[in-house]
Amino acid sequence: MQKSLKSLLVVFLLAACTPHMEGAGAPHAVADITKDHFLMHDEAKLPLRIWPAKGEKKAILLGVHGFNDYGNFLNPDAPEHFTQNGIELITYDQRGFGQAPHRGMWAGTQTLKNDLAKIIHLIHARNEDLPLFVLGESMGGAIVMNTLASVKPLPVEGIILSAPAVWGMRIWPWYQKAGLYLISHTLPWLKLSGGGIVQPTDHLENWKNWSRDPLVIRGTRVDAIFGVSQAMEAALESAPHIQTPTLVLYGAKDEVIPKNATKAMLGLMQHTPKLAYYPEGWHWLPRDINAPIVWKDIVSWIKARNKALPSQADINAFERLAQSD
Repeated sequence: MQKSLKSLLVVFLLAACTPHMEGAGAPHAVADITKDHFLMHDEAKLPLRIWPAKGEKKAILLGVHGFNDYGNFLNPDAPEHFTQNGIELITYDQRGFGQAPHRGMWAGTQTLKNDLAKIIHLIHARNEDLPLFVLGESMGGAIVMNTLASVKPLPVEGIILSAPAVWGMRIWPWYQKAGLYLISHTLPWLKLSGGGIVQPTDHLENWKNWSRDPLVIRGTRVDAIFGVSQAMEAALESAPHIQTPTLVLYGAKDEVIPKNATKAMLGLMQHTPKLAYYPEGWHWLPRDINAPIVWKDIVSWIKARNKALPSQADINAFERLAQSD
C-alpha cells in the first residue's frame, strides 16, 4: 500500500512538471484588424505595426519575428527601404512575445500557425488587389513554413525565409535531446539566459540596442525552449510540402542555425527555392552591417522572382553552401 502511494505521488509530481503551453482560448470574437492590434477569435490582442508605402503601394510584406524578439525586429532601417520601394510593411507580436498576451510562455506551434493564417486572411481581405508576401526570421521562418505547408489555400504570393529555424531535433546529438527533455519535464519553469553564447550579427550597435530593449525576452523558460525545438522539427518536416514560391536567405557566419540544418531543409524541399548565400552574413541578415544588400535582394525578388538578385548572392548558392563546413 505504501509503495502504491509513493508511486502515485511520483506520477503527480511528474504531471505537475510537464512543459506548460499557453494556447489560444475558446472563440468569443470575430477576428479583425484595429488601429494597433490584430484581434484573434479568443479576444487575444496581438500588437501590430504598419509602415505605409511611400507613393504608389505595389505590395505588402508581413514580417514574422524570431524567438524572444517582437514586431520591431526589422528596425531601425529596413522598414524605410521597403516603404520607399512601394512596399507596405506590417509586423506583429506573436503570442508570448513583446506586448502580446502571456509574455514568456510558449503558445504552441499550432496556435502560432492559426494566428498567422488568420492574420494573412485579414490583411488580404483589405488589400485584395495587392500581392502579399510573408517574411519570417529565424523562429518566424519556422512558423511561416509550418503555416504555408499545412494551411491551404492562403493568399500569399511568396515567402522569404531569413535564416529559418529548422534545427530540428532529428539533427541533434542524443545527449542534447535527452538533456532538454529531462530538464523541460522536471524544471519547466526554470529560466535560462543565452546572452553572449552566440553572436547574432556583426552590427554591434544593433545588437546592443536589442539587448537593452525592455520588450525583448532575456530569461527564457525551459519549456519555451522545448516548445521552439518542436516548432523547428515541425518546420523541417514541413519542408517537402511547401509549394509557395520561396526565397531563402542564409549567412555563412550564422552561429544560431547550423549549416547542416539549412542543408537538410533545402534537401527536403520539393519545389526548389531561390537561395541567397551571403559569405559575410550572420543570423540577423536584415540587421547586419551589410543589411542594405539583403534589403535590395528582398525588394528585387518581390518585384521579379525570376531575375538574378542584385547582390549575386544567388549565383552558385547551393554549391557554395554544400561545400561549406
